[in-house]
Amino acid sequence: MDSLKSGKNLDFHEKLLVGLDFGFRNWLFLSAALGVTAAIMAIAYVWLYDLQVQNGYRLAKLYHEQEQLLATQRKLRLEWCRFEDPYKLEEMGRNQFGLQPPRADQKFMMR
Repeated sequence: MDSLKSGKNLDFHEKLLVGLDFGFRNWLFLSAALGVTAAIMAIAYVWLYDLQVQNGYRLAKLYHEQEQLLATQRKLRLEWCRFEDPYKLEEMGRNQFGLQPPRADQKFMMR
């Protein structure tokens, strides 16, 4: 055993076994490191794919919300245009609220 540690008086087979033992340890370490790296890369890939899917759903939801807001804006603009017309306002006041033009005794001047 002492001859294995010192490296002296080793025959070919003993040298080969010592070399294989060292090579096997290196191979084992490298394969473990490669396995850990592959696992980390797989986790990162799945995480990024999940983020991409979540962002896609979020983007679709925002597009839908934007379309709803644009439809509401169009309706409000139409309603606003309807209320800006003085003839339409007069007609709405008479028909919907029963308003009439003021009589002469209902008018007075303020200064």
